[in-house]
Amino acid sequence: MANKEKLADQIRANAEMAKRGEQKRKGGKTGLPKSASSNAYVAPHRHCTVCQCPISLKRDPPICGETKCEEEYASRERQRKRWNILLYVAPGIMVGAFALQIVMGG
Repeated sequence: MANKEKLADQIRANAEMAKRGEQKRKGGKTGLPKSASSNAYVAPHRHCTVCQCPISLKRDPPICGETKCEEEYASRERQRKRWNILLYVAPGIMVGAFALQIVMGG
């Protein structure tokens, strides 16, 4: 019951904020310094799609150099390609079977 009340309070607060014309602040500020001379500076980077370790922005494919990650990435790519093919072939077979049934007069 408390969750419903909390949700209702949040909805009311958002509605009032919308009436006043305010907008929620979107991410924009990360709190990290932009200067490379700062101790807390984090260089622009991306993460390996398999193990999530930081890698260069220019890295393509987006994986680190470890063989485990390379094998996993290759496996995921093969599976993705299979699914893409299936996405087009399966409906094509269904439409073809339906068209054949209509043409044959069944």
